[in-house]
Amino acid sequence: MQKQRIKYYPTTIEAIHLLVLYLVLEMLIDFPLALYDYNKGTDLLSTPWINFLSSISITGFIFIYGYKKAHNKFKRVFAIKGFNPLLIIPILLLLPAMQYFVGFLNIKVESILPAPPWFWELFERIFDNKFGFWGTALKVVVFAPLVEEILFRGIIMHGLMRNYRSWYAILLSGILFSAYHLNPWQMSYTFFLGLLLGWVMVKTRSLPFAILVHALNNLIVLLSITYEKTITENALYNIPQNDKIKVGLMAFIAGIFIFIALTLKKKKSKTSQKPPERIASQT
Repeated sequence: MQKQRIKYYPTTIEAIHLLVLYLVLEMLIDFPLALYDYNKGTDLLSTPWINFLSSISITGFIFIYGYKKAHNKFKRVFAIKGFNPLLIIPILLLLPAMQYFVGFLNIKVESILPAPPWFWELFERIFDNKFGFWGTALKVVVFAPLVEEILFRGIIMHGLMRNYRSWYAILLSGILFSAYHLNPWQMSYTFFLGLLLGWVMVKTRSLPFAILVHALNNLIVLLSITYEKTITENALYNIPQNDKIKVGLMAFIAGIFIFIALTLKKKKSKTSQKPPERIASQT
């Protein structure tokens, strides 16, 4: 009689359930606030301290819930592990290249399904705060990567990497990460970003590094939007598109190879580490 294979939390169904639970809790808070704003002409839904408290309460509940269900040590569930700082080099090659190429897909999606005005209004609200650039950076470069990576590359991938093959864990986490953003105009990019972050997690098993990669990605996006005029006036930006594609491909391929080279695990030699004994020469 074969022993039944142990299933770690979360499995595929449990990961989907956890994400749905997270989104439902968000709606239970956001919908009444939106309804109140609509009837009273207020703007509570966009109030920073209300957003912060609601986000902290929801994510706190989900993290505790997921951690308890995992039945494992905190350090293992949340993959608290160091990483090689040199890995930042290939990541800085991969991220801009990926953003450039996925941009073509975003243009295609936009041509088929143009984003409505309300989407751009919501997007602009991210930058609309009394703290300016630093307030936006706190939200998109610090808070968002921390929360999202603890959920997707922490709790969710904790189970997926142990229950399934690596490719499936990466693919499913990418799909769930994309679905979490709940709009088709972000889904193409968030899907590929989710794949990259899942791959990074499989290769390094370090949640702090996954958080750092996500933060760097968001920082690059934020800087490209903030300094769009300066970037577009730069001579390097105005090189022919074919040359941009070649540079992007070289950067992406180089990033992949360097990252793999830096994460290769050295195999222990099967032979004894002791030096061979010398045979004394006869005189």
